[in-house]
Amino acid sequence: MLKDKRILITGVAGFIGSNLADRCLELGANVIGIDNMFNGSIHNLKNAQQGKDFQLVKGDIRDYSLLLEISKEIEIIYHVGAFTSVPQSIIMPETCNAVNVNGTINILNVARKNDIEKVIFSSSSSVYGDTNKLPLTEDMPRNPISPYGTSKLAGESYMQSFHHIYGLKTIILRYFNVFGPRQKDSPYSGVTAIWIGRIQRNEPLVIFGNGENSRDFTYVKDVVQGNLLAGEKNVSGEIFNIGAGSPISLNNLAALLLRLTNRQDLLIKHTDPRPGDIIHSYADISKAKNQLDFIPQYDQKSGLKEYLSWISKNNDMT
Repeated sequence: MLKDKRILITGVAGFIGSNLADRCLELGANVIGIDNMFNGSIHNLKNAQQGKDFQLVKGDIRDYSLLLEISKEIEIIYHVGAFTSVPQSIIMPETCNAVNVNGTINILNVARKNDIEKVIFSSSSSVYGDTNKLPLTEDMPRNPISPYGTSKLAGESYMQSFHHIYGLKTIILRYFNVFGPRQKDSPYSGVTAIWIGRIQRNEPLVIFGNGENSRDFTYVKDVVQGNLLAGEKNVSGEIFNIGAGSPISLNNLAALLLRLTNRQDLLIKHTDPRPGDIIHSYADISKAKNQLDFIPQYDQKSGLKEYLSWISKNNDMT
């Protein structure tokens, strides 16, 4: 159903945005992507730029005039671009707010101005904060404990208010610890990419805290699938968890990764917990299954195997 659709993807040169762009193009969509290259890489767009149906705009979602111009003929906006790091948001809360809140308002205003059919917002499980009630359901109280989570919650609230007040079709997708090809190995990246980088450098894996923290690590192809379904289904004004639906502790994930890479010789080192880190996170994905027909195709083991295979073929973490 995305064939010949005119799509705008924000954060298109990033990890998730570039994977989404590739799949949209494979399905016959016309894609305009915008990225300020703060976290994105032109290398991630190597596949997308080979065809005639992709256009890259180097710019910032805080630039309203630019967004207004490039979205004139757009039908669907996938708003993936964001200030994404929890630790970095603690250091730079003003920048996090400017990108994730003001940038999101810009997206919504241009969508309203240009009569765009639907806006699909990439949110995060961090909006839930720490809770003892698991799995996490979309109607639970939201209590973020980091500036990043707070900014994502504000973005969600704007998405819903523009839906209710202006009739704009919006969908919110709450991602759970996404991993996979093109995820950067940097201090502010996801733990899977960081650990794989450390394995490549023959360094011990570092876990903040006792490692019993659990996460619902979700392979990027499943996140892309959730986005495509959100674009296709006649659904709006809703929030959906997009996760694997199967939590794993950091200790077990580290052990699994060392087995898959045959590097059990490397140590696992524990250090002090980080402020802003959630202890347990696990998605109830029944709503996405029922309303979007979302069914994850990967668990952590199969996702890691494919991710490691991609790294082996590309010899590259970026």
